[in-house]
Amino acid sequence: MEVPDEVKDWAARCSRCGTCKYTFGQYLPSCPPGQKFRLEGYFPSGRLWIGRGLQEGVLSLEDEDVLERIYTCTACKACDEQCASLPKEHIVEVIEAIRQMVVGAGCLLPAHVVMIESLKKNDNVLDKPKEERGAWAEGLRLKDITKEKADVVYHAGDMLSFDPEIWGAARDAVTLLQQAGVDFGIAGKEETCCGGRAYEIGNMAEFTKYAEHNIEAYNGAGASKVILSCADGYSHMKLLYPKVNAKMNFEVLHIVEYIDQLIKEGKIKFTKEVPMKVTYHDPCHLGRYNGIYEQPRDILNSIPGLELVEMERNREFSWCCGAGAGVKQAYPDFSLWTANERIQEAKATGATALVTSCPWCERNFKDAIKEYGEKIEVYDIAEIARKAI
Repeated sequence: MEVPDEVKDWAARCSRCGTCKYTFGQYLPSCPPGQKFRLEGYFPSGRLWIGRGLQEGVLSLEDEDVLERIYTCTACKACDEQCASLPKEHIVEVIEAIRQMVVGAGCLLPAHVVMIESLKKNDNVLDKPKEERGAWAEGLRLKDITKEKADVVYHAGDMLSFDPEIWGAARDAVTLLQQAGVDFGIAGKEETCCGGRAYEIGNMAEFTKYAEHNIEAYNGAGASKVILSCADGYSHMKLLYPKVNAKMNFEVLHIVEYIDQLIKEGKIKFTKEVPMKVTYHDPCHLGRYNGIYEQPRDILNSIPGLELVEMERNREFSWCCGAGAGVKQAYPDFSLWTANERIQEAKATGATALVTSCPWCERNFKDAIKEYGEKIEVYDIAEIARKAI
């Protein structure tokens, strides 16, 4: 079995100092699988040694225990943020490289096989019928970019396209764009997955296919900007698409960046009080991956009557929601446990609502609230902003 150079390199260079396990200066847990399972193999340093074991032939990708340790990682990047001895980004890169080895060896987890087969059949990872995509926008009379040009494209993504319970995040986001006078459209039924989940579980071929398709589609629509409410999709388009051999003629923005910009340009004005006490959860792909921390807080702080309180772990030290990198599909109980840890932290602030800016976070928090019988509301930031207009 050929082991990629990055696995060989970083697996040997890890100093085993343990700083990847806790938030810097606070000594609060930062790694969800490590904190849950309390075995070294579930921590980032342990995964680097798994890479070394694969390199030396003492571990096998056919071993279920090895696969579980590889795929319970949510790729939240907290380890890279905390690592005190090596350049950032090496740990997640090693895990991604190992997952590509898994795909190459044909050892993919059953839940992830379903995701890939759904991609091939339905252009989404949720095993939903393709023809249902775009239903979230019914009645909004939005421009169809497959038939006419638009300066801005709103890409809903898989989760917002197929989960009616959280459609409000997308519908309120585009309503804000309408009220700001933005010339935008959607692809509706012709929209496809961003391909990011395929990348995260190690299937580079499927990721590349969808990246190339979306670049071609949005270039063809004449768009100068592509806006997403999904932090994961945003991060994948912004950071991974440029690595594909295709020229992007558009800028990728998350909805919080765009709303914040429209507020500061005076195109969105909040006129109604929203008397709520809320706390904000930083999605990993918006925060640690892209450094977007202040824009969502600026939006919330500009809403009349709203009080924003912070959780103990916030910004680059935020605890992951637990839904990323295929974990929610493969290990749902662990995913919900991770979300509930964050919900407890949110409740400790005295907030009555938890606000985020990613549908995967929102979905997982709502599921954990049902599972554990908790009482706190969960909103997307666009829903809160819409209340103020």
